[in-house]
Amino acid sequence: MTELLFVLTLGAALCTALLAGTFFAFSMFFMRALGGLAAERGIVAMQATVVAIKKPVFLVLFFGTALLCLVLGVVTMFAWREVYAHYAFAGAALFLVGGFGVTMLRSVPLNNALLAWSPDDKDVIERWRRYRLSWVRWNHLRAVTTLLACACFILALAGMGLPF
Repeated sequence: MTELLFVLTLGAALCTALLAGTFFAFSMFFMRALGGLAAERGIVAMQATVVAIKKPVFLVLFFGTALLCLVLGVVTMFAWREVYAHYAFAGAALFLVGGFGVTMLRSVPLNNALLAWSPDDKDVIERWRRYRLSWVRWNHLRAVTTLLACACFILALAGMGLPF
């Protein structure tokens, strides 16, 4: 059981590290850069990004991490007496609620709404400003919770030691 938990937790740590970095980059650099563009250009660039991110590489990483965390959360129940299992479970919960849940319930609906916009729409400047503020706020939450999930997985790994 420890070997399975180790492999699952290591995979979850690596995947959440990649996703936390992706979310961080979006908040710190990408959205700031788009905010410096004229609204019409920023909208077109973000629309292209939303389409580009729906490619297999990111989707496998994102949904695969959610599935991995779900499996890990269940498997930890069989090792619940071990302290490291609590960290692994906490990491899985943080990602499933904060990284995955916020994406599905907030980011995706915002992105889908954006895809329907035309840069020529009236009031596009104000709509773009509100979109960016809301999107970045939720993205900060995704970045922080995914990073905390990764930290929990690292603590779980430290508590396990090398089971091999």
